[in-house]
Amino acid sequence: MASESPADVMQANRAAWNAARYEAWQEALGAPADEAARLQADPARAARRVLPHLGPIAGKRICNVQGSHGRLAVSLALLGAQVTIIDFAEDNRRYAAELASAAQVRLDYVLSDIMAAADLGLGEFDALVMELGILHYHLDIAAFFRVMGRLCGEGAALVLHEFHPVQRKLFQSYPGQAPDYFSADLVRAPVPDPTGQDRVLGECQYRFWTLGEVLGAALGAGFRLKTFEEHPDWTDPHIPGAYTLAADWRRA
Repeated sequence: MASESPADVMQANRAAWNAARYEAWQEALGAPADEAARLQADPARAARRVLPHLGPIAGKRICNVQGSHGRLAVSLALLGAQVTIIDFAEDNRRYAAELASAAQVRLDYVLSDIMAAADLGLGEFDALVMELGILHYHLDIAAFFRVMGRLCGEGAALVLHEFHPVQRKLFQSYPGQAPDYFSADLVRAPVPDPTGQDRVLGECQYRFWTLGEVLGAALGAGFRLKTFEEHPDWTDPHIPGAYTLAADWRRA
């Protein structure tokens, strides 16, 4: 493991995520008003990866962990949920706030490092949802899931739709990194360019976790596994590209 502290890595990643990110979202998704109209026409589509694991959501308090540009959160709000995003990037918050306003829904956006979220007085949530690019920003996966547990009410659902570590650790290349499923090293790479042009908008540090590490951390934090599904890669259906973990939280 590299010697950088979690705080140093978080600050470096926060800076990278605020490098022209609002403009990148506008280019990739369109103006917030235009994207809001698309979400209003079919809110379930943007939330399709998490909805099957949540049950009825109208009236539920849902936390969209590291919810970025707000598309998932706004979709859940359009379906009747009370949604809070916790994310550390002001550029993400700006796009999400304009998106929610245009969609005419309420969205609470808490600008914070998720690891401090349990001390912000937000209360208990009925569900936590997160998707595609969450866990690899954390150097201590067990601590992350403990924080998630502190955000949960009794029986709260956790739905994680995440990139599969086989795809990320064995089939995706990074500078100076050989394929190694069990590597615990930090990886330095550009923040994803949502426009698909592979522009360098900032550099982040990532720690990719194995499935065993993810499951062990979630179970160790008090989550009870309900469903675990693996999904094919978008470009090569012969390898796994993502997975969905659905669990609920129980007090010890």
